[in-house]
Amino acid sequence: MSSAEETAQWFVDVWADEVRGRVRDVREDRKRFDDLDHAYERGEWTITERDLLTRGQQLWVAQHHLVWATNQLEQWVRRLARERGKPEAEPDPVLTALRDALEHLDDAVLDEDIASAGPGKGNRALRRLPGSQLYIGTFGSHRMFGLVDPEDIERRALAIVTTADRLEQQAEDYVHDLMARGEWPPGDGDVDE
Repeated sequence: MSSAEETAQWFVDVWADEVRGRVRDVREDRKRFDDLDHAYERGEWTITERDLLTRGQQLWVAQHHLVWATNQLEQWVRRLARERGKPEAEPDPVLTALRDALEHLDDAVLDEDIASAGPGKGNRALRRLPGSQLYIGTFGSHRMFGLVDPEDIERRALAIVTTADRLEQQAEDYVHDLMARGEWPPGDGDVDE
């Protein structure tokens, strides 16, 4: 394995683990936000608009980080394929446009929970999204920014075999081989005292 391939594999491992963790974070933040929103709607006196705003901000940032990490994972999976001389997977065009739109969100026309491309040549990424706009709120949609399902991202990340996954599988295979030969678990007489 070349140094470049090892490095690319390392980055695939880093970003696959990061995406897997970030999906859990988004799922937990979504549940906390939705639970708080439902309680607020029911008029539970202990919940304030500030509580809801804070949870919404946490969810928004977690989703943003997940989009970024997923984009990095896609890039490093393609780089690893190049290093191995294999065909590269096509990047997810919606995810790429979403990441680019988030990066340049400060250039968008903002109206409540919608960011639009507006007139002019700017905001190319927003123009690549459906309706040339992006939902930037946190209410309602369980799809991140109204576009991407975190469960789909998780499935893709789990489908990538990381070094840790490979080593874990090798260890399991080794133990199964030992068990098949009757060598595991070790008998009482095999242990030195």
